[in-house]
Amino acid sequence: MSFYDFVPSNQTMQSLEDLETEYFQSYSRLEIHMEMLRDSVRTQAYHDAILQNRDLFQGKTVLDVGCGTGILSLFAAEAGAKKVIAIECTDIADVAKEIMRDNQKEDVVRVVKGKVEQVELPEGIQQVDVIVSEWMGNSLYMEAMLNSVLFARDKWLSRGGLILPNVGNLWITGAQDPHRLATLNFWQNVEGIDMSCVKKQFSREPLVDCVAIQQLLTDECFIHSTNLGYDRNQPVVFRSNFMLNVQRAGVINMLVLYFNVGFPVGKAGNSVILSTSPRSPWTHWEQTLFHLDEPLFVKPNDRVRGVLAMMPSSLDGRSMNFDLNISFRGDRTRVESFKSFSSTGIAGDRLGL
Repeated sequence: MSFYDFVPSNQTMQSLEDLETEYFQSYSRLEIHMEMLRDSVRTQAYHDAILQNRDLFQGKTVLDVGCGTGILSLFAAEAGAKKVIAIECTDIADVAKEIMRDNQKEDVVRVVKGKVEQVELPEGIQQVDVIVSEWMGNSLYMEAMLNSVLFARDKWLSRGGLILPNVGNLWITGAQDPHRLATLNFWQNVEGIDMSCVKKQFSREPLVDCVAIQQLLTDECFIHSTNLGYDRNQPVVFRSNFMLNVQRAGVINMLVLYFNVGFPVGKAGNSVILSTSPRSPWTHWEQTLFHLDEPLFVKPNDRVRGVLAMMPSSLDGRSMNFDLNISFRGDRTRVESFKSFSSTGIAGDRLGL
């Protein structure tokens, strides 16, 4: 059943409302925001993108979508924004208001509590010049916050206005997980109890973990891109072919998804890229791992071909489902496989809390 074929029943609608409540409640926890703020790569990228391109903000009206504790709003105010509207749905909005007062920015930053889709801008403000948001989830599109940013764009962004970041790219690479076999074998004997049935469910959930550069066996392949400047506000659904060129001999038993985002460049020409690649410094997003049922024994110059499809879950629009097709012909293995994965969109799961 596809996302578009799904017709929710009354019971399912109640479940969706419960999931939505649980999602926003997860972002009411201070430890979530502490974890994100401690991600220096993430926070520094936004700081540099805003403060090194002050001309994009000076004298402008800025909208911060999903402001959390309001750090991006404070960056925008520091860069010279005339007015910043910081929208936050959860109770963290009350914390953000206090932070603005403590930093003497309450005259510039106005915190509005509520869902982006349900609130209005303060009286006298009809449009904004810039939208800033940290909307990215695992695999870029988890949590579906992208759609809230695009909603705000369509409703309030002025003609020629900017969005930071304005482009997101999704990539895939092949890697070896040396602990994979031990993890699966664990379920076969847990204190003398056979729990091997768990392996099937375990192997169908994409995992979020940090992949070391030493585990990578292939180059990377571009999968999908979103341009927030002009792409339509609709559920993310795509099906992309990929080909990975093997660079080192080994056993590929997982494919790895990661993303990067880019920011607009001001007159100073200071370009900023925030990457979650295994080849880049650690971020709290880490990477998303798809473990394969059949390992691929590879050598340099082998090629792994496949198709990755991504779509929202019919049971929870903030979660994503994946279909993965693999085609590989090597000296030791020939694999033609298909596998589906289902993930969760709750913030606590994203951060491992």
